Amino acid sequence: MQTPPQTTILSSATASRVAGALADLGAVRLAGGQPFIYTSGWASPVYVDTRLLMSDVEARTRVMDIAARHLRAHVAGLDAGLDAIVGAESTGIAFGAWIAERLGLPFLYLRKKPMGWGNAARLEGRLPAGARVLFVDDVTTDGRSKIAAAAALRQSGTRVADVLVVLDYGIYPGSAARLADEGLTLHALTDWPALLAALRGRAATSPEALANLDAFTADPVAWSVANGGVGA
Repeated sequence: MQTPPQTTILSSATASRVAGALADLGAVRLAGGQPFIYTSGWASPVYVDTRLLMSDVEARTRVMDIAARHLRAHVAGLDAGLDAIVGAESTGIAFGAWIAERLGLPFLYLRKKPMGWGNAARLEGRLPAGARVLFVDDVTTDGRSKIAAAAALRQSGTRVADVLVVLDYGIYPGSAARLADEGLTLHALTDWPALLAALRGRAATSPEALANLDAFTADPVAWSVANGGVGA
């Protein structure tokens, strides 16, 4: 399989604006005595709740407008060749629907578990055979859940080569190669370095918390293992 560019992140200034919006909303939660354990098994000192964007009209409008502009510029054949947007259950449903509205495209969503029978049991909505879609979710760590979602879409006869997330941590080893090997290009509105920079500029983030975040950033795998999570 031909390897495409793996990740397209916005300009540093725009990524900083998205990170700042998340930080301003209080979407970045820092662990106290117990680390956060993601569904993927990774232990982390931080949890980013992008769902807070949903209830802030100004912030969500600004971020979704950025997403639509980015996709128009970076998804090949968007106007002529993309048939629909597919959102991930659950956060990807709202984000995907708002983006689909801006781009004038149909919207569907992918369930976490099948409901019904057949290859399309996880996909809610209707598409022609061989339709090309863009998959939307909120956050990615090591890329594995996005690969699994793409595999489910492909099993239903859908073509998917592009995935958009609000936040890509971008620090987990092997994620870039993993996505590229599956023919997926990841579009991220911001990344962990930009979010960490936003946290540094806030007085509420203590020196002890920043030191812990720096240790996590330097080696997220070792940090996870040391705090009861999975390794690479």
